[in-house]
Amino acid sequence: MEALISGIKRMEIHDGDGIRTTVFFKGCSLRCIWCHNPESIEYEPQIAYFSPKCIGCGNCAASCPESAVIMEDGHPVFARDRCTGCFACADRCPVNAIEGYGRKWDADALEQYIIQDEPFFRNSDGGVTFSGGECLTQAAFVTEMAKRMYQRGISVDIDTCGYVQKKVFEGIAPYVDTFLYDIKAIDPFVHKQCTGQTNELILSNLRYLSDSGCRIEIRYPLIKKYNDGECDKIGALLRGMPGITRVKVLKYHRLAGSRYAALAMENTLPDTETTDEDVKTAIRILQSHGLRAFTD
Repeated sequence: MEALISGIKRMEIHDGDGIRTTVFFKGCSLRCIWCHNPESIEYEPQIAYFSPKCIGCGNCAASCPESAVIMEDGHPVFARDRCTGCFACADRCPVNAIEGYGRKWDADALEQYIIQDEPFFRNSDGGVTFSGGECLTQAAFVTEMAKRMYQRGISVDIDTCGYVQKKVFEGIAPYVDTFLYDIKAIDPFVHKQCTGQTNELILSNLRYLSDSGCRIEIRYPLIKKYNDGECDKIGALLRGMPGITRVKVLKYHRLAGSRYAALAMENTLPDTETTDEDVKTAIRILQSHGLRAFTD
């Protein structure tokens, strides 16, 4: 069993309780205009070229078996349609100017990699978080990994947008400690404008998890002039819903712009600023509904 993974970060402290290893899976079922992980949106391997780092050594072009990289004026040019995702160019780059996103991992190899950090998990009440993209679009693999971690006594968190079939949650819920569940908007029109999809399935799955006794931390990405008007509606929905432990307000930033450019993807990041005061206002509104709201 294999999965396509865009990256793995160790010693994370923002993706659940304690120290965690976060595994980012490739592919997402939404197209959020403010996505700060663009390398995890698409379902195929991708090369990212960070030109400011490049020293023009030519190792990338020399190593590509598909001749998908050529040197022009001392810098590589990528024929991305010919790239097969072997990532030889990234592996040969001495200055990390090229990154490969979407490497194949089998379940045994990923398990052995994760459990290297087991002592840190145990000493901090941490564990592993499966994220994305949307990790549950690779449901069979993620469920298998969650089961293996559960059998080892390692905490499992699932970071999800909720836009998957209910049966996926039914299958994985027994092995999960906490669902880190995104709620971006309550108004279906606002949600579709911002993500490309309506939110009926997302809200239905949230109610299912809540009614099933699952532990849920809500993630609310706050984007000024886009979904900041949804805060009171989110509070009203969550108020009294069992299983909601807290609501984390995520402050929007545009730091991912360089990654869109490196991936040769359209930069959809809104040209707006979410201030600290905006975040404080959102927290106060959520708290007025009796919710435990916070930010980093």
